[in-house]
Amino acid sequence: MAVKNDIFIFGTHFPAMLFEFLTFIAVFLIAIIVFRKWRERRTIATLYLSIALFSIAFAAFVAFTGLFSWFLSWIEMSYMNVYSPTYYTLSLPIGYCLVIPYDIFLIAFSIQIFLDKNQRKIIPFLISGLIIGALLFLPANYWGVDPEPSDPASTRVIVLGLYLLYNTLVYILLAYFAFREAGRTTHKLHRRGFQAIAWGFIGNILVFIFFLLDAILIMLDPSSSGYSIFISFAWITALISSFLFYLGYILPTWFRKRIEPNSHEVKDSS
Repeated sequence: MAVKNDIFIFGTHFPAMLFEFLTFIAVFLIAIIVFRKWRERRTIATLYLSIALFSIAFAAFVAFTGLFSWFLSWIEMSYMNVYSPTYYTLSLPIGYCLVIPYDIFLIAFSIQIFLDKNQRKIIPFLISGLIIGALLFLPANYWGVDPEPSDPASTRVIVLGLYLLYNTLVYILLAYFAFREAGRTTHKLHRRGFQAIAWGFIGNILVFIFFLLDAILIMLDPSSSGYSIFISFAWITALISSFLFYLGYILPTWFRKRIEPNSHEVKDSS
C-alpha cells in the first residue's frame, strides 16, 4: 500500500473532524431519547429505530476517531511530511460498514410501521449489504493513501457508486412507503409525522451523494487532501435526517402542539 504523502491540514481536516464529532454527539443523544421511549413503550419498532440511530452515531464516531488519530500524529510529527496511519485508512470503510446495520434496522423499523411486519423481507437487503460491506475492504480502494499505477483511485468511486446505489434503492423504497402511509391517514399529526420520516429517508440519499461527490473530486485530483465541503454537507444532512426520524415517530409534545395546537394529547405512534 502506498504511503500517504500529505499532512494534516488544519483548515481542511479540522472542520470535517469537528462536524463528525458534533454529529456523533447529537445523533447519539437522539438515539438515547428514542431508546428511553422504547423502555416506556416496549414496541419493537421503537427498538429498531434506536438501534439504527446508534449505528449511524457510531459510524460518525469511527470517522471522527480516524481523523483525530491523524490530528494527534500531526501535532507530534508536524515537522514530517510523510504519514501512514493504519487506523485512519481503516476508519473510513469501518464507518461506511456501520451504515449497513443502520439501513437494515431502518428497513425493519419501516416494515413494522408501514408494512405487514414480515421481517423476512429484510433478507435480500441483508445479503446485498454484506456483499457491499466486503467490497469496501478491497485493497484497491483509495482510503487515504496514494494509489499505485495499478491501483487507481477510481476503484473507490466505483465501490462508493455501488454503495450509493444500494442505499438509494433502500431509501427510495422506504420513503415511498412513508409517503404512501402519510397519504392514507386522515389524522393531521400522524400525516406530518410520516412525512417527516419520509423526508428523513430523502435526506439519507443526499448524504451519500455528498460522499460520492467528495470521492469524485479525489479521483480527479488524487494529490488533493480530500475532505471537501461535501463532507460537512453530508454529516449535517445525516444529523437532520436523524432528527426527522425522531420527530416523525416519537412525535414530541412541542411538535404535536405546533401541528394541532387545540387538540387533546395524541397517543404515540407505534
